[in-house]
Amino acid sequence: MSAPTRPPAPEPHLPERGPQRFQQAAGDIESTRSRWSGLGAALVLLLLVVGVPVALLLLDAAPKLPTGLPTREQLTGSIGAEQIVAVLVWIVWLAWLQFTICVLVELRSAVRGIGMPARVPLAGPSQRAARTLVAAVLLLVTAAGQANAVTHATIDTASSSHVAAVASATPGPAVADEAAPAAQADHRAEAEGKKTYHLGDIVLDEDEGKELVGKRVAVVNPPEGRYHDNLWDIAERHLGEGRRYHDIYELNKGRDQPDGQELTLARLIQPGWLLVMPEDATDVERVTVTVEAPAETPVQAPVDAPSAPVDQAVDHTGAAASDQDPSATQESTTNDVQSLAGAGLLAAGLLAALVAMRRRRRTPAPGDEAVEMEVALRVGADPERARRLDTGLRQLAAACQADGRDLPAVYAAQIDDTALTVFLAPAGANPPAPWTAAEGGRQWRLAVDAPTTPVRGVAAPFPGLVSLGRSPQEADVLVDLEAAQGPISIVGDETAAHELATAIAAELATNLWSDGLRVTGVDLPGALSDVGGDRYREAPDLALVLPDLAARQEDVLGSSVLAGRLRSGGGALPEYVVAGRAPAPQDGARLGEISGGGGRAAWGAVVVGDVPGTRWRIEVDTEGSAAIDALGIRVTANRLSEARIAALGELLAPAPDEHEPTGGGVDVEGHLDRPDLPPSNRALGTADLWAAPVRVLVLGTPRVEAEGPIDDDRRDLCTELVVHLALHPEGVHPTVLGAAVWPRGVTTAVVNATVARAREWLGKDAHGAPHLRHTMDGNLVLGARAVLDWDVVQSLLNASRTASSQADEAAALREALALVRGETLAEVPTGRYSWLARARLERDARTVLVDAAHRLAVLMLDDDDPGAARAAVSAGLEVAPTDELLWRDLLRAVWLESGADGVRAAADEMHRELRDAGVREISAPTAALLEELAPSGGADRAAGS
Repeated sequence: MSAPTRPPAPEPHLPERGPQRFQQAAGDIESTRSRWSGLGAALVLLLLVVGVPVALLLLDAAPKLPTGLPTREQLTGSIGAEQIVAVLVWIVWLAWLQFTICVLVELRSAVRGIGMPARVPLAGPSQRAARTLVAAVLLLVTAAGQANAVTHATIDTASSSHVAAVASATPGPAVADEAAPAAQADHRAEAEGKKTYHLGDIVLDEDEGKELVGKRVAVVNPPEGRYHDNLWDIAERHLGEGRRYHDIYELNKGRDQPDGQELTLARLIQPGWLLVMPEDATDVERVTVTVEAPAETPVQAPVDAPSAPVDQAVDHTGAAASDQDPSATQESTTNDVQSLAGAGLLAAGLLAALVAMRRRRRTPAPGDEAVEMEVALRVGADPERARRLDTGLRQLAAACQADGRDLPAVYAAQIDDTALTVFLAPAGANPPAPWTAAEGGRQWRLAVDAPTTPVRGVAAPFPGLVSLGRSPQEADVLVDLEAAQGPISIVGDETAAHELATAIAAELATNLWSDGLRVTGVDLPGALSDVGGDRYREAPDLALVLPDLAARQEDVLGSSVLAGRLRSGGGALPEYVVAGRAPAPQDGARLGEISGGGGRAAWGAVVVGDVPGTRWRIEVDTEGSAAIDALGIRVTANRLSEARIAALGELLAPAPDEHEPTGGGVDVEGHLDRPDLPPSNRALGTADLWAAPVRVLVLGTPRVEAEGPIDDDRRDLCTELVVHLALHPEGVHPTVLGAAVWPRGVTTAVVNATVARAREWLGKDAHGAPHLRHTMDGNLVLGARAVLDWDVVQSLLNASRTASSQADEAAALREALALVRGETLAEVPTGRYSWLARARLERDARTVLVDAAHRLAVLMLDDDDPGAARAAVSAGLEVAPTDELLWRDLLRAVWLESGADGVRAAADEMHRELRDAGVREISAPTAALLEELAPSGGADRAAGS
């Protein structure tokens, strides 16, 4: 670690006491005396543990073991000196053994960092003496480590008082100090793409910085008099609970420190060490990276800043730093996506698009960044609010239609956990029930407990409503782009403005409360085309879109676009344009002319930068705070960077169809050699599953079947915890488990209580060992008698691949498919199982089970058994109801049973299923097969026909 780059600051006030209030330690001894005491304690330990037995053996005082039972004469005879010496020898050996055990117990407690050591029976004084000696020896090790740390700090010309000040410093400007730090001097020859890593004002070396970038890091304070900083006090300062020192220890054990040492004992840390902290730590800075372009002033890019997620550093010319060094973006992607947790409506739409896409077709295996993006979507998505918003708005439209009146002139809305509120101008005094008026009719509210029912056949009344972000009161705030009656400008920080515009376009293209609209992106990330689907299109220039906006301005279907929306045709197709940069002057002027020709119409425009005729101006700063002063709106803005959009595009990209025919004509798929099925750890069958005392079922709605008691209100949480452990048979550390099951944060006490509750629920095996247990290294695992249905399926499918006959292969496939109860982990509680993306089970199970069903159907068709083929296909469609490979198998089976008429009936069922999933057109192989089997009805390729 290089020297700090600012003058030393005064040392901060440090607490007077540490964990020594709970443990007997030698921390109150002066430094010089402690070293001599430590040396003396080490000598005493050596003499007692090693010297005593050696001396006894040299004196021929080994304990004599009896070779038989004592005689009557020996029991009644007189006791001589020989017998007394023999008893004393045994007493000395037993005392030595007891003391040695105490020493080992105390050392184990120190090495593993498990707090107060276990009590050795009948060894009170011996254990206290052992504890005192071990503590003195450990203090000697601590003193030596401190001397090494001070030496290292002297070489780096860093004062310990300055290191202490940095630990509590406030993050400062992002421009590097002109006084070149020592770490930069070694790299002056690297004039292009140079990166510097910072922890506040401390400049880290490259290896340390790469490891810690984006993480919260605390600096160990130097000694203050008799006081030495320790994990307990660090946990108290930054986590609010000293007993959470275990969490800090687990994050840092074995990791190299700046002085070349590593954390091996939870009680021993050195001044100047860098400790990675849990994400819920407070008053702790993150390690950031500066990318320096040639001959330019470097600008620091915070990684995963909690209130201002920034994916790229931008220099003063506006060029993205990732263009000069792509690795800068890659390093920040995983941490950066976590800030989506506050964009509930945006994340809900994106997640719904992802799920719908996976239902329609196969997707390739995503990379790590894409997986973390999916985790962030699952954590941040609020589908319940999105559903309430959609239902409430359509119910309002249906009520207005029934009463024969126009839609209210809504210009904004907000939704929280208590109500949906729409803001009107002009006001309306008589909202239809169950809506109520407030603020003189300027607001209409629909309480969360108001009676509502889904409404069908009603067009989205306000498709231009788009969320800007979340208010300080945790309400999602939306504005209607049409209500502005002209362009909306986003001004302020250029990067934040571009990311807000991208988020607006992505939400318009995927939200759940709009339909029948088109979004055009100008100068936005190209991957939005993969995200937006049919709703989204790209345009190279705003001028190409202006004629469409002008057409929408003229087409209001009567008195207003709001009146037209309640007619049977639903009004004009709304057109929304989102531009990522300011348009050319002539295009901006033309945009203002279009909006000046009338009132509200079925179009809206959002432009980064000022344009003539701007109606609303959204001001956004580098911290991500957005405001529309004209409307009194203040929110933390939704933002999507190019890195996030690229990760989304990877999640939504189509996989190549491995089953498409290559020769032409009717496709007849046969055996599939798929090498991606992992080998089973053990051979399991359905009998093993149903005989197991603990059954974990994930091929459908997640369920755990065990013999112990569990409260119904605790079942869902404990089920998720057990499912997570079942999908990670290698074991999971409690800290990792807590971060997965409670992604928004949890205390150690809650994790421990839930684990204990789940352990009681699962019970114990025949040997008395709990089915949920700890390993020697502290991980949580399930015992061998807890069986996962997915493990059984994998074992059976592996057996099918090595079967000696087609009959045995078919039997194994049939047994595996019989365990399928529906889509994998379907109908999970809202907000839960966000970690599922990392397990990659959903995609893998869908792919493997579809292939298994297809293979079994082929075998049955070859065996002239169409009924068994249909049964195999039905099991596969439980997992993938829109997979056309299976539908083609079904059409062939039905043709063998019922001829062309049966094929037409099955085709109608297939069209309905695909249409409900959003598939507009069947694939070419399916259309060709329909044409072959039922010529009169198979030529139409439309899924909705």
